[in-house]
Amino acid sequence: EPETIKSTWEKTDRIKEYIHQGTYLIILDGLEQMQKSASGDEFGKMIHRECTELLHYFADVPKGLCLITTRYPLKDLDEWHERSYKNLPLIDLSIPDSLSMLRSRGLKGSDDELTEVITRYKGHALSLTSVAGYLKRYYDGDIKQAPEVEFVLGDEERFKDVNKLLRKYAEKMSDSERIFLYIFSLFRQEVTENEFAGVFRHKPFFKKESFTKEKLFNDALVKMSELDFRDLINGLVDWRLISYDETKGSYATHPLIKGYFELDFDEENKRLCNKRIYQYFGENGPEQPETLEEMQPLFEQVYHGCAAGLYDEVYWPIYVEKIGGQPCEYKIRHKLGAWETDLSLVRTFFPEGDISQMPLVSKKSDQSWLLNEAGLGLTNIGRPKEAEEPLKTAIELYIENNQFAYASRSYQNLADLQFRTGEFESGLESAKKALDAAEKEKFYEYIVFSKAYLAWILHLLGKNEEAGKEFREADELEGRISGYRLYSLLGVNYADLLISMKRIDEAFELTKQNLKICQSNNIVKDISRCYRCLGDIERIKGNHKEAEVHLQNALEIARKIGVPYLEIEALLESGRLHLDMGSQEDATRDANEVLKICARTGFKLYEPEAEIVLSKMFMALNDLEQAKTLAHSAYEKAIGMKYRWQEGDAAHLLGEIYLKMGDKESAGEWLEKAVACRKEILDPKVEESKRILKSL
Repeated sequence: EPETIKSTWEKTDRIKEYIHQGTYLIILDGLEQMQKSASGDEFGKMIHRECTELLHYFADVPKGLCLITTRYPLKDLDEWHERSYKNLPLIDLSIPDSLSMLRSRGLKGSDDELTEVITRYKGHALSLTSVAGYLKRYYDGDIKQAPEVEFVLGDEERFKDVNKLLRKYAEKMSDSERIFLYIFSLFRQEVTENEFAGVFRHKPFFKKESFTKEKLFNDALVKMSELDFRDLINGLVDWRLISYDETKGSYATHPLIKGYFELDFDEENKRLCNKRIYQYFGENGPEQPETLEEMQPLFEQVYHGCAAGLYDEVYWPIYVEKIGGQPCEYKIRHKLGAWETDLSLVRTFFPEGDISQMPLVSKKSDQSWLLNEAGLGLTNIGRPKEAEEPLKTAIELYIENNQFAYASRSYQNLADLQFRTGEFESGLESAKKALDAAEKEKFYEYIVFSKAYLAWILHLLGKNEEAGKEFREADELEGRISGYRLYSLLGVNYADLLISMKRIDEAFELTKQNLKICQSNNIVKDISRCYRCLGDIERIKGNHKEAEVHLQNALEIARKIGVPYLEIEALLESGRLHLDMGSQEDATRDANEVLKICARTGFKLYEPEAEIVLSKMFMALNDLEQAKTLAHSAYEKAIGMKYRWQEGDAAHLLGEIYLKMGDKESAGEWLEKAVACRKEILDPKVEESKRILKSL
């Protein structure tokens, strides 16, 4: 069910699965829309990393064919050139094909005259089809009237050549045709008859702000009869400047044509046109949308409103109240799990979508909020390193404006990012600052959050007495505030600590309550977490079937909403379950998938756990050398992060591996390390290490 997959990484992985089912043919048509268009070393590289990985995967797979059309060079495939990637330039149509096409369009002239134009235009298909429409429209198809434009070879220059040709067309067009294409170029989606009435021919075009060109810009379209307007559209279709899709009843244009008219559009009139499109989608958008499809008009409102410079007008009543803010309970993220869509909306408030700059809303508090949302979104889609700077900037602005509660929330988001990337001490410092800021403003909800984050990072560092104290205090305070025990992420982390201390029944009760709360509020991310936690509990109890169902639910939600660290956590627990069930192949698949996601995201926290799963799998298969290598790697990574729980687990595992290899001396050394570590962090598994050590 492709429509259920929201994450681009999940789409990428699903495509990889499909192509193993047989010899494949994949066609990526017009890939330049996914490539970087700026000149320089980056020109032609894929914008999104997942697309780069997919191209590399296609280039490595020995069977099948991936056919790509693009106007840009495929820089990401340079290493595969002439091996598994071949570049076939399609700069020009052949002379015979070009002649046939021009004749079929009714152009007049000798073959030599037609060939001269074809040669001059380098056989560029878009240019030849559009020039045919141009000549038919204005010169009865006389090839001698073709614009004097000399094309040159080269990808970047080609766009300039096409723009020269389009400029010649624009000079010949009527005012109504030019105005139509200017307005048309601003739409991100295909245009329907509704937009013709609601935007192109709307009267007055804008709310009366003055008596200048605002109300005059589209007069030429407004004053046309319906028949003349229809003739205009049909003429542009025949000219090949726009196209009509009968099945969808919508119109579209070529990216080069759209780009030319959008760039050539007077900036003030462009702003006013975007303002009208913003108003149009507002008139047709729902007040309380519940699905992404219902939100689509609101998305267009945000885009066009920001393009019109109406950042403040768009930010609160549209984005915050209806899409992604507290008044609508953060619907797009918490209820729909559409993190990538939300991040793309947040970007529209930044100059050219650049999150490293300041957002263009006027209030500093709103700027801070958008920076925090950008950082939070980047973390949740698996780009934590990019998330750090906007979060830190948000914190600085909040503190500057004495908004300590909001600063606390951003510190919490920063702590979350830092512990997932293996920076435990930085995360601990951020959690402490989050608590200080929340206490300064006596914002009790954020005091609970901050204490829970602080407790969790202390737990990872092996400071379990302190962690338990902070969790208990947070739990008690939450009870006084809401009448519940800790829930959402905080409740899951507390349950994980309880599980590590073998307080399974308490963890089970806490997680059951947590799941009920999250389901009643439809907080999809935390529902996934609860299922993962229940899977862990049922595995420990030996209820493998129940564990499998819970983990499948957790994994399905994680992949559906595209949050990589949720997928990692579900896969890790699934790997442990498969180990317990004796399914080494499935355990290997799960652990390898975790390492792959960690490599692309930078979530280093989970690498030692995945390597321990793999090490145990190889030990079960009696491949002790490979098991030892992975266990050593896990131990070193845990030491580097000061991840005490995995340090103890890796040391214990190395003791078992050396014992199985017959090296009792090394086994004893590693088991002594395991005992020392596990005793210090109050890990109940220390008894197991002691037992094996004593047997030596």
